[in-house]
Amino acid sequence: MYLLRPALRRYDWGSPDALPAFLGFESDGQPYAEAWWGAHSASPAMAHVADDWHGLDTVIADDPVVALGPEVIAAHGESLPYLLKVLAIARPLSIQVHPSAEEARQGFAREDAEGVPRDAPQRVFRDTSRKPEMVVAITPMVLLSGLRPGALIAADLARLGGSVAARLSSLLSTGGTEPLGLAAFLKGALTDPEVTGLIPSVVREGAKEGATPSMVAAATAAASFPHDPGVIVALAMNVVSLDPCDACFTPDDTVHSYLSGVGLEIMANSDNVIRAGLTTKHIDVPALLQVVRTTPSEATRPRETRDGACIMYGVPAGEFQLTVVSNGSDSFDPGPTIALVLEGEGSVRTRADETTLGRGEAVFVPHADGEFTVSTSGRVAVARVPRPTG
Repeated sequence: MYLLRPALRRYDWGSPDALPAFLGFESDGQPYAEAWWGAHSASPAMAHVADDWHGLDTVIADDPVVALGPEVIAAHGESLPYLLKVLAIARPLSIQVHPSAEEARQGFAREDAEGVPRDAPQRVFRDTSRKPEMVVAITPMVLLSGLRPGALIAADLARLGGSVAARLSSLLSTGGTEPLGLAAFLKGALTDPEVTGLIPSVVREGAKEGATPSMVAAATAAASFPHDPGVIVALAMNVVSLDPCDACFTPDDTVHSYLSGVGLEIMANSDNVIRAGLTTKHIDVPALLQVVRTTPSEATRPRETRDGACIMYGVPAGEFQLTVVSNGSDSFDPGPTIALVLEGEGSVRTRADETTLGRGEAVFVPHADGEFTVSTSGRVAVARVPRPTG
């Protein structure tokens, strides 16, 4: 069992205070956006081994069988298949979508063949993995997830008025089906140079009593991105409000954004992001339209299974599984695990060791440590790889 120190990522949408408070260090007044507990080569967590700190990716690579176990290696190869994060969101994240496994493999190979450096700002495919993900709210959160039916989008566009809104609305009937119409709308919203002229109207309508949640969310985004066409994309998306412990799952191909709050995120071990707005980073509209699902869909809420002190969030992702233990204890089968204290105090006990942790502290339990027990007077997140089915 290894104590972990997370990798910190600083983006302009982060909060200067939330992650320092969670992790117990003094803020320097600049935004901290993400803390990563995982083994992604771009930002691995550091593991405490023999009185020194080593990248968790290196620790796993030194003996994958000990760290991961034969079942995980057979299913996912010799790397940890999930990545655990805490996000501190002071203003909207970019609207984005993630590729499927095949799209990631093809895109990564294509950009390599084109000579795009893997750390280049315009690089879209940074690895060969898909990236389904789930967020569990630590504080109240507001998200955008999936596209609304065209008729609802058209009704909000009518409230904005004017020729540009009418032109976008007409795109929603392109091809006679909603998928074709929503694809045409997204392309128009992101490429029509006149679209940003609608943003003042979005702010005006979003401030009115009785405004739709999507109009309010788009107006909120406009406060941070007053000239970004992603504001109009936000108008087309479902708004999701999460209370603490509520969760939302994002499959491959689903357009989404996080607007506010602090959340625990678990995902496949990937950094592939195709952006569609609300960002100063690279936006690739053709890649977005190739990947994004344009069938209207409501946000996916994970199936919650409660057993004693545990909530297990069930999602259709073979790379990760998340359980939260609250005010109690539970035992877990062997497998590569990251246990992170979200609130209060927790302990992790294996057959050979026991570690007590405070809020923001985490350990990696390798497969070879065998069965282990998590006990807490608060809340502990337990990230694992689900057992293969079939």
